[in-house]
Amino acid sequence: MIHRFASLTLIVALVCTVGGTSAFAATPTNTDTTANGVVTLPASPTSAKKELPSNEKLRSGLARLVADTKAGKGKLSEPPQFQPPKGNNFSKNQKIALGVGIAAVVVLVIVVIHAKNHLFDDFNLSNSR
Repeated sequence: MIHRFASLTLIVALVCTVGGTSAFAATPTNTDTTANGVVTLPASPTSAKKELPSNEKLRSGLARLVADTKAGKGKLSEPPQFQPPKGNNFSKNQKIALGVGIAAVVVLVIVVIHAKNHLFDDFNLSNSR
């Protein structure tokens, strides 16, 4: 029963991952097809308007930075000092002890299940050996 459930779960997982479509796939709204079957999308006019001011802004900012650097006024920014994220408030020794404890419990469970399943394997009521 467990094998059937595991195989059914595996099959469902494979079908969902391989057979599914991407949720982030972009669907083209306006397409032009040519004779060789290549799909081309026209560039939207709003994207060209957005690129020009940002490019000019970037160029002016870089020109100002280069001029300040040549004049000796510019200084390099220091790398930000990141605070390490707080963990789960366990010390290194506590984390090691927790890992060893979990491993010991897993091994103990395996030994107990094996002993329970094979306790009376060699049990024989007859007196002959």
